[in-house]
Amino acid sequence: MTGRTAALVAAAAFFLLFAPPVTAAPTLGQCGPHGSMITMLAMRYLEAPKAIGTVSRNHFMEVYVSAGGSWTILVTSAEGYACILASGGDWEDVSFEPGAKS
Repeated sequence: MTGRTAALVAAAAFFLLFAPPVTAAPTLGQCGPHGSMITMLAMRYLEAPKAIGTVSRNHFMEVYVSAGGSWTILVTSAEGYACILASGGDWEDVSFEPGAKS
């Protein structure tokens, strides 16, 4: 990830983490305690953890995916407050060999 991309992801996460909670279906900006958010993703969308990465020293990002192809990117603060950064459908696992052109 380039420095510019990392900065954009961190900026988006910052704004989402401090946005007021939304009560509608999972959409960009819906926030809540991490445990509640992952329970909601599992119960409503049958999504399970697929990947995790560090966004900054105080935030991490998780990707949740269902067998049906729905996916959600969740960003969580060190304090345990999580927000949906993005969601969509048609998830596809792809493998790339190091150094191969994509």
